[in-house]
Amino acid sequence: MKSRYGIDPRVDPEAGPDSPDRKFPDIEYETRIHDDHEKYFSDECRRLEWDRLWTKIWHIAGRTSDLQKPGDYFTYELGPESFIVVKTGDGEIKAYYNVCHHRGNRLAMDNYGNVKAFVCAFHSWSWNLDGSLRRITDRETFDEKLVCDNPGLTEVKCGVWGGFVFISMNDDVEPLMDFLGELPEVLDAYDMDNMILAADLETDWPVNWKTVLDAFMEGYHAHIRHPELLNMIDDFHFQHDLFKNGHSRMIIPMGLVSPRYPNRDKLGEEMRDLVRSFGMDEKKYENNASSVRADTPAWKREWAQKNGMDYSRFTDSQLADDWNMHIFPNITLNAHPEGVLVMRFRPHASDPERCLYDFWVLARKVSDPDYYLPTYMGVPKGADLTGNAPRPERAYGKWGEITFGPVVDQDAETVPFVQKGLHSRAFKGVRFSEQEIRLVHMYAEYDRYMKEK
Repeated sequence: MKSRYGIDPRVDPEAGPDSPDRKFPDIEYETRIHDDHEKYFSDECRRLEWDRLWTKIWHIAGRTSDLQKPGDYFTYELGPESFIVVKTGDGEIKAYYNVCHHRGNRLAMDNYGNVKAFVCAFHSWSWNLDGSLRRITDRETFDEKLVCDNPGLTEVKCGVWGGFVFISMNDDVEPLMDFLGELPEVLDAYDMDNMILAADLETDWPVNWKTVLDAFMEGYHAHIRHPELLNMIDDFHFQHDLFKNGHSRMIIPMGLVSPRYPNRDKLGEEMRDLVRSFGMDEKKYENNASSVRADTPAWKREWAQKNGMDYSRFTDSQLADDWNMHIFPNITLNAHPEGVLVMRFRPHASDPERCLYDFWVLARKVSDPDYYLPTYMGVPKGADLTGNAPRPERAYGKWGEITFGPVVDQDAETVPFVQKGLHSRAFKGVRFSEQEIRLVHMYAEYDRYMKEK
């Protein structure tokens, strides 16, 4: 398993069959030009996606950390639908369509909050937290045959893993853990259940949700769009793992200079910042940058102990590298022991060439109020990560009006031009390289849903 540079791309060639960073078996796919690129802009495709994908599958609605006590709820918007996810009086988490059965008004208007009941702000019909009907105002003025069913809130399937609340509109959807497949095992050490929300942004982008998702599913573009990253990652030797149900992983080796550069021992500014983040001896690596990755696990374990964190369950790769996970169809996780960057890509309700891009940062709780996340996590210094501060307010913006840090901003500049180019009569279809195998895998699963009726 040698690359053109003569290096084994597995992050740990000695990893045993039970190691979370083992190389999973490759899957064979037909080599072809993907000439169905109208799926990135077709309104017919948008409608088919709604009927055959979004209404059939599990997807992440939010975090359990927003549901601490009975009556806590959050809302989740997906395409034309809105949902309420709530903690009931007996501690269950339930999810309902966010709609009043009288005239169709939305019941919950805020992103999150706490209520004793859901009361329609139009005519004051109300429902209990368990979804049962609480009151029809002036019921005696209705013909009883119109209200004799005592309509409860319409419930949707709900499940929890990793501190994420998943919902599905499909009554016959497979169990959540079956859908997730290998992901709970390989991500177990990160303990995302107990992480806190450190950043919460929502933006409207002028591209199809798949166009922008594709950009975060491969590292092939890093050498031209993110050249500064090449001072701190090996952008060529990613480990790609394809899991069942369309999920996948790419492990990005950090603490190495790209093999595209002739001098891999030069300590660039990006690598210097990485070294500083964990108190490593900067002088030791001044002309020895190629040793940073090998030394990072020991430094991080010592650093974690000083900050009251237990890193004993992490493998060396988990401590040193960026584990970029894809949860089919629309979630990516950049997982690090210190925290996880979550990106969610939601379809627009009516325009196939717009999407909602959600950017969350989860952080491990620490006791030191002066602690801050490493700079690559995108959370400014001064953020309270002790778990005592209220959740950050959700920030909103449009494409080009809000910054996510240099790397995401660089991709944001590019993807609208990709979206436009997909319309060209000269463009005959997408050609994927081995470095983009996760996209081939994702679209094979996507096609399976789209072909089912």
